[in-house]
Amino acid sequence: MGSVGTPVYALLPVRTGAARAEAAALVQEAVRQLADQGIDYPADQLVDLVRSHATVTGLYDEGELAGCLVVHPGEDRPHWSRAFPGTGLLVSVVPPVPGRDDQAARLLTLWLADRAAQHCLEWIWWEVPAGLQRRETLLALLRDLGWEDLPPVRRADGQRVTPLRLRADRRPAPTVAIFASADALPLPTVRAR
Repeated sequence: MGSVGTPVYALLPVRTGAARAEAAALVQEAVRQLADQGIDYPADQLVDLVRSHATVTGLYDEGELAGCLVVHPGEDRPHWSRAFPGTGLLVSVVPPVPGRDDQAARLLTLWLADRAAQHCLEWIWWEVPAGLQRRETLLALLRDLGWEDLPPVRRADGQRVTPLRLRADRRPAPTVAIFASADALPLPTVRAR
């Protein structure tokens, strides 16, 4: 544990092959734990993104990977964002597991809200598959973390998703607990919708 005033957590870009493999294993373990609870969350797309050249940010707890997210800085979501306007950033987060104390998901949520507010964004967006078994269990946990679920929609590729949004909100506590490199969260060009 760090001393007073020294962040215990660090948010850093995941760039090397070994770091991406570790992040992919983290996704697969979270998905396995969700499956143990009857929540069939598909891992393939998120694992593929982590292993690709996508922008991945890892949350490290004293040097050990505790959580990660994929940033989609250039992607627009016209299939649902026009109905729910506001500037924002799309991310994919390793889903938290109900019943498990998931400090990583909590910290990532707080940090994302704070970081977005610092950069004049209104929302952080996330999509989860709409046809999950026991979907409501996962959505209830995400609501407890501060995410708002919107009505399911069909993307251009035909996949049904549940859009989630997190309101940007200045929260100084995460910045005390988390060191974040300057490139931990690439931000889009802010534009009104």
